[in-house]
Amino acid sequence: MQNGLENTADAGEMTEQHPRLVSQIFRDYRNNFGLFWQVMLPLIIVNFLLYIGIFLFFKLVSPEAQWTVSTADGIAGTQDAVHTPPPESVEPASVTWGMRLGPLGVHIGLLWLAMCPLALAMVQRHNGINLTFKTVWQQTLRKTAPVLGAAFLIGIFVSGIPIIAGLLISETLAPAYSSALSFVFMFITVVWFVFTIYFLVKWSLYNQGIILEDMSAIAALRRSSELVRGVWWALLRLYLLLIWASTVLTSVLLSLTVVLLSFAVPELVPMREVLQPMHLLSLFFCGYGKITLTTVPSFWTIGVIVGVHTLIYAILAPIWAILTTYLYVLQRTGENEQQVSA
Repeated sequence: MQNGLENTADAGEMTEQHPRLVSQIFRDYRNNFGLFWQVMLPLIIVNFLLYIGIFLFFKLVSPEAQWTVSTADGIAGTQDAVHTPPPESVEPASVTWGMRLGPLGVHIGLLWLAMCPLALAMVQRHNGINLTFKTVWQQTLRKTAPVLGAAFLIGIFVSGIPIIAGLLISETLAPAYSSALSFVFMFITVVWFVFTIYFLVKWSLYNQGIILEDMSAIAALRRSSELVRGVWWALLRLYLLLIWASTVLTSVLLSLTVVLLSFAVPELVPMREVLQPMHLLSLFFCGYGKITLTTVPSFWTIGVIVGVHTLIYAILAPIWAILTTYLYVLQRTGENEQQVSA
């Protein structure tokens, strides 16, 4: 597998040479562009239809619910009903601004689900094997159980343990100790956030272990931990850089989408503030704008925002797949060389 990839340096050295790594990522993206998008097409369609279905169902069951449009998360609805004032007293919607690093929402699943087939397609192409769309998905689907199993274990570790700990603490401490309970919860949240970041980096290469070396879920998580040992900080810096770039790209593209929509949807006119210099600059520092709609958005408004949001994640998915595959191959190659020299 590794023979087809350029692995002249180990991952630690590679992550310190960002221009070289970036050029390799985009060269692979360009060379495999057609196959990558063929592989992702089913995920794009399913993701788009799922979101459209969710929002249409939400409009049906909660016609007076609150709707928001954000340059970070696209469009969203909540069950909090909006008090609708008389038409003559309706005030124009205002834009609120905030800071956020990293994506949120179900769209992240598109990126995660595409990781395995994209990694397989890239490595096989490097090895001179011209896989078709059908072959890529056939080989990927055979390994569905370990892929989902590893994701389930990570989900339980990241979310299940703190929830269980919180329930146990809340049942143990009496109401009289509410201040102490709040402090304990805050302490657990901070500590667990640090642990979560640590293990997510350690396990960030598990998909490649499953799809490229046919490992089980546990073996792939263990293998990823072994390969990341010694380069954890380098990978964290690299991942944070890519998360920042993804955040900026999402905010900029969604901002442009909402601004263009505002010429047809009057309620979105206040979002044109993103074109002001200070607000536009804040997008590059993880800033985002959010507007609360005073009316239920139309079907085509929802469709455009969801469609653009889905395509943004489809653009980002191959970048993450190529990066993590390079890191996996480089670390495995470096480990093999150390064993030979020993």
